[in-house]
Amino acid sequence: MSVPAERLTTDEEQTLNRLYQRLLNARTASLHDGGLEVLGRYYNADRYMRSIGLNVPPGYEDLRTVIAWPAQAADTIEERLDVEGVRTSASGAPSEVLWDIWQASGLDEESQLAHADALIYGRSYVVVGTDYGGAPAITVESPLWMAHERDPLTRRVRVAARFVQDPREVDLPQYANSTSAVAASLFLPGQTVQVVRDGNGAGGWVVVDRDVHGMPQIPVVPLVNRPRVADRAGRSEMLRVIPVADACCRAITNMQIATEFQAVPQRYILGATAEDFEDADGNKIPAWEAYLGRVWALANDQAKAGQFPAAELRNFVEAITAYGKIAASLQGVPLSYFAAGADNPTSADAIRAEEARLVKACERRQRAFGGPWEQVMRLALWIAEGGTFPQGVESLAMVWRDPSTPTMAAKADYVSKMVAAQVFPPAYGPEALGLPVSEQERIAELWRQADPAARLAASLDRASRA
Repeated sequence: MSVPAERLTTDEEQTLNRLYQRLLNARTASLHDGGLEVLGRYYNADRYMRSIGLNVPPGYEDLRTVIAWPAQAADTIEERLDVEGVRTSASGAPSEVLWDIWQASGLDEESQLAHADALIYGRSYVVVGTDYGGAPAITVESPLWMAHERDPLTRRVRVAARFVQDPREVDLPQYANSTSAVAASLFLPGQTVQVVRDGNGAGGWVVVDRDVHGMPQIPVVPLVNRPRVADRAGRSEMLRVIPVADACCRAITNMQIATEFQAVPQRYILGATAEDFEDADGNKIPAWEAYLGRVWALANDQAKAGQFPAAELRNFVEAITAYGKIAASLQGVPLSYFAAGADNPTSADAIRAEEARLVKACERRQRAFGGPWEQVMRLALWIAEGGTFPQGVESLAMVWRDPSTPTMAAKADYVSKMVAAQVFPPAYGPEALGLPVSEQERIAELWRQADPAARLAASLDRASRA
């Protein structure tokens, strides 16, 4: 006798269907509404602007060009967002326990993916769970297959769902041969439900597993880029640059068409006949051969040959540079990020001055993403501690790499002066230099092992070689 499959409750099924519809709407929406699929195409530089039919002749559509400025707008910030540790308080040293959890989940690499998706799509997700041994496992998820809802009072996630529509990713034997299977993870308060579509999708959702974990909050934490009070779903970092990039794509495409038709001087002949373009055997000379011929000999003495001047392409170059300046000003980055051949800064101070807005934007993202990462680490600690929060967990703080670009010599000079003035203790030097946590621990261990005489001898040896 077969046991009927467990079904979701009416409220659970309505919630899951609502989230599924929200995800589909977000993926297929227009660019103006932040459609995820069109944003992904802009980032991948495969979004071609449609011509109105005047500047691209039929048969020359392959000359259309895409410029990857939208991707540049997102990557420029993502490249400066590196987590280097987690503190148990704003003034404490980086925690080895929390850093071990971070690295065990591969977040050195995965955090970069989460930051990139948040900048590209406006949001990404981090999910906290357990691995096969019961230890904390932290994974990052794309907004292309995940949706959530927030509580209007606390602003925290009250329900979320992750959908998988690729049958190859549905790791369930009974659905292995299904071509329309949709699997989902529904994250509810205190429990996570694994479900799949029943049959062809018309029969609702079938519960595969219901894990009542009792976590104090939904283990799904969104990383949101550029949220506003009226739009907490976030906005893509590329949206400001996309219209300018589209305009620049048109200019570059027009330049290619002009290069094809007008950059090479166009020739003309007056008074010639068809027989003038036949070889000795009476065969018609191909157009390209006649065009490339160095010497034209015409039997008609009344015929005249000449050429038009080549088209000037400088106007296109100036337009492209102008678009680059607009894009750079919108993103608050140096002109060289968007315009090739821009003037080089005159000094290191000029470089820092040009990057001031970019550095501030990165610091804003560190603050915006730091809170969610702290929430993720609190949930991981809750799992690691067996279902309790240790004391002081509310004071976690992320350690970020300095988003500016000072040289190591300048940083070392700054730290040495601060230590000499007794503003920094000597033990704070490696952290102030921005060294990774692993390097800081190794340096501290070497100092504990070395005796004063050995340290003095090593210092004198380095000074003599310098």
